[in-house]
Amino acid sequence: MLAENLFNAIEEFCKIRDFKKKESLYRAIQSGLLTAYKRTYSKSEFLKTDNVDVILDPDKRIFQIIERKTVVVKPKDKILQISLSEAQKIKPDANLGDVISIEIAPENFDRIAADVVKQIVIQKIHDAELDDFYDEYKAKEFEMVFGEITKVTSQKIYVNLGKVEGIIPEDERIINEYYRVGNKIHCLIYNVQKLSREIIVKLSRTHPVLLKKLMELEIPELKQGLIEIKYVVREPGYRAKVAVSTKEEKIDPVGTCIGAKGSRINSVGHHLNNEKIDVIRWSEVPVEYIANSLSPAKVLARDVSLDIENRTAKIYVDHSCFSLAIGKEGLNVKLAARLTGYKLDVSSKDTEPPSEQDV
Repeated sequence: MLAENLFNAIEEFCKIRDFKKKESLYRAIQSGLLTAYKRTYSKSEFLKTDNVDVILDPDKRIFQIIERKTVVVKPKDKILQISLSEAQKIKPDANLGDVISIEIAPENFDRIAADVVKQIVIQKIHDAELDDFYDEYKAKEFEMVFGEITKVTSQKIYVNLGKVEGIIPEDERIINEYYRVGNKIHCLIYNVQKLSREIIVKLSRTHPVLLKKLMELEIPELKQGLIEIKYVVREPGYRAKVAVSTKEEKIDPVGTCIGAKGSRINSVGHHLNNEKIDVIRWSEVPVEYIANSLSPAKVLARDVSLDIENRTAKIYVDHSCFSLAIGKEGLNVKLAARLTGYKLDVSSKDTEPPSEQDV
């Protein structure tokens, strides 16, 4: 009856908790019962007990604790030995030197032993759940998740992800974004760690991949593979640049990503505290790519002079576009430089000597 109740309880637990690793639960019970045996019969949980087996067979519904003892005339070690007279009560044909197996009924364990079993099983179950959660969320590194803010401190934002709670460290926040308990936000899982008693899921609101995932959410052509995002650079909360391309002749990758009156790209920016996002056309031709990267300024490829060896480019723009090309506090040209991998020197065509901005 005890075995049947035990296996029924395990199955019910696994069903309620959606616990898929029954084997680990059986191992936990085996470990707990072995410790209980040590506590009950040897008064020490550190005693070596190679003569004891805990057998759990869920298929045959067998649950046994088997103790093996050597038959002697007069036992000196009651843990490992049994007298001939006692052995013959269990096995009538037992002889001196035989090793006999004795089944111990778990019902006979005292209350302390039962508590030990309970504690160890609970801890083993907790460990197994941690392993499950770790495997699940480790596989989601660099994936986007949607969660609810549960706590805000000066150093961390706590986000409920369902099975675990993620944290946004201070350096992964958007600097000018206000976080409020109850708000729901998109984040990127960028690191998952397993400690002894918990899983640490680190989230980011600043990672370039988060912007890529949000664009895939809002722009079906990206998810379908019709348009490809080549590169993303961000100054989180302020401005970002995304280089896109397509092999489909009938698709304008930039216009498709921007949407009618900016509807699509503005929806993406809304998820990131209204971050301004420039979508530019990627090109294999460096002068074209660099000219495009300075958007929203209108720059022609012929006005870009390259030094490929030193990875530098000199760009001349109309005076009316100079401020737009540079951007507020030089942000536009800085992002363009990061996007293209070139050091950019932007000058106005209408001034002598040229006015320059180095990045």
